[in-house]
This record gives sequence, C-alpha cells and structure tokens, in this order.
Amino acid sequence: MILDYLGLHRLSAQQSADLYELIIGRHRVSSFIITSNRAVEEWLSLFDDPILGNSALDRLANASYQIVIEGASYREKLSPHRKLLGGKGGD
Repeated sequence: MILDYLGLHRLSAQQSADLYELIIGRHRVSSFIITSNRAVEEWLSLFDDPILGNSALDRLANASYQIVIEGASYREKLSPHRKLLGGKGGD
C-alpha cells in the first residue's frame, strides 16, 4: 500500500482511527510506502489520539527503512512555466 503525502493536514478522529486500523491490519503481513514532506518526528502530532498515534508509529518503525530526499523539487525542474518564472537548469 502506498500512502502519499502523509501530513498535509492533521487527521480527524475518524481518519486517525482508520489509519491506525490499516497499519495494525498490515503489520507484519504486507508492506507500506509512506511519503511525506514532514519529518517522522512530526507524524505523532498528526493523529487525533496520541495513544493510537504512538501504537501505529511504533509498528511502522519496527521494521522500516527511512529514505530522506533533500534538494530542489523535481516538479519545479519539469515545470513548463519555469522559463517564464526565470528558472534555471539543465535544458
């Protein structure tokens, strides 16, 4: 399962419970890929209930790999409007 852009908004109580159930149900059974613009340390504050958040994040961290990508946005580089906005780069 791929969860893209986790953390754009704080999760409601129902969203927190739903995400918790997904994580618990897939723990040690199937894989998750999660992308986020937030640091992992910020994820707990996204959950409505910190106990659910701790439990979910503990399971995610149990056997996870973290890949941090830094640098300029790839979307910006591909933007057709880049030249109009004065962008530079490998044309």
